[in-house]
Amino acid sequence: MAETTSPTSDVADLSGDSSGLHRIVTDLTTAARPRYQFRPGPANSRLAAAVLREGRLRPTSDLLADLFTVRPDDGRTRFLPKERLLSDDEKALAVAAFERAVRAGDMTSGPQIEQFEAALAGHLGLPEVIATSSGTHALVIALLAVGVGAGDEVIIPANSFAATENAVLAINAVPVLADVRSDFTLDPADVATRITDRTAAILPVHLYGKLADMPALADLARGHGLALVEDACQAIGVTGVGAHSDAVALSLNPFKNVGLCGKAGAVVTRGAELAARCRVLAYHGFAVGRKNVKTADFGFNARIDNTLAVIGLDLLPLAHVNGLRRTWLAQRYREALAPLAEQGMLGLPEFTSDHGWHLFAIQVLDGPSRDGLRDWLAEHARVETDVFYPVLTHRQHTPLRNTAFADVRLPVTEQLHERVLHLPLHQHLTLAEQDRTMEGLYAAFRAHR
Repeated sequence: MAETTSPTSDVADLSGDSSGLHRIVTDLTTAARPRYQFRPGPANSRLAAAVLREGRLRPTSDLLADLFTVRPDDGRTRFLPKERLLSDDEKALAVAAFERAVRAGDMTSGPQIEQFEAALAGHLGLPEVIATSSGTHALVIALLAVGVGAGDEVIIPANSFAATENAVLAINAVPVLADVRSDFTLDPADVATRITDRTAAILPVHLYGKLADMPALADLARGHGLALVEDACQAIGVTGVGAHSDAVALSLNPFKNVGLCGKAGAVVTRGAELAARCRVLAYHGFAVGRKNVKTADFGFNARIDNTLAVIGLDLLPLAHVNGLRRTWLAQRYREALAPLAEQGMLGLPEFTSDHGWHLFAIQVLDGPSRDGLRDWLAEHARVETDVFYPVLTHRQHTPLRNTAFADVRLPVTEQLHERVLHLPLHQHLTLAEQDRTMEGLYAAFRAHR
């Protein structure tokens, strides 16, 4: 789904994946006004309507005025206000969709599940989608479908949400922790040192929306005969997801970039046979299309509810416009905070085309401690920040800490974890709220000189 530009014209052929959104934001910041041609699809149509005027990129000020509506400001910036996960228009769409499903009686099973799967497949540019009841279930089903079993080792990072390790543990497999690079994603070189004759799969996480080094990990997997499953629960819409792996797990819960009105997820794959196994596993082991007729020993009650699928069909077309908002905010953070990075105060994520900007992670390098900065921002600037995730996998107070993880040393992961702080970033964050966050950071570092 990456963008292309014809050598004989100035027309850029775009989709709304992360590389296309990166191109749009880059053009906005450089005052370029190329002609764009968007590929077919409801989300691309919405994006085209938002950004184009007579086929060319609209003036930056006009576009931003539409993308970032002004709302009453109470003098504080909250990290992720749950009542603003959806806009008022999105809430109205979701309520109307839910009412249709309820009135039709299609609340658990129903025809919109397959319609939503087809729509999501088109949105992602990948052929097979199995919509599930959560991203965690998507991970479990994907691992089982690629052949991971009891006692097999699966290599994962230690800085992800607990669902990553839990999916491995749920099928009685063994999580093996590998270190990460400075971008918070699995380091292929360290992964190579963790492979044993018991390793069955590599499970990279596109943490905060940043794509891991999938070509290098795919080379490792192929060279050792391993399965490769992506935890892309924070990276829906990122260019390259699904291009190198056997299967991808997505999350569609309300806190994600594309969120529904309840817990939901999906397994995505290019393989028809693998997709068929996932469909059986997702619904009690039943033969596809034959309820109560089993074709596998077991399966889960893990299909998405039809009510959420109906809502998803109406919300999915808004995904690219929301992604553009996130990408603009990320670029705006990068540009405004660059002086602090140049002074060695902060480490900032690179503004790259393979990032979906689920979270904006900075590193606190000098001045106040990470926790001291967080407290100062809350008290003096009324800015709420967070740390995702506060406890690394091998430092959780569970029995595994003293058994499987007793000798684990992950120097890069551990250093990053001590420094990382997440700034507010969601698709309905206002520019005024972001300005308050950035002004608060500058004030905090001045106060600690």
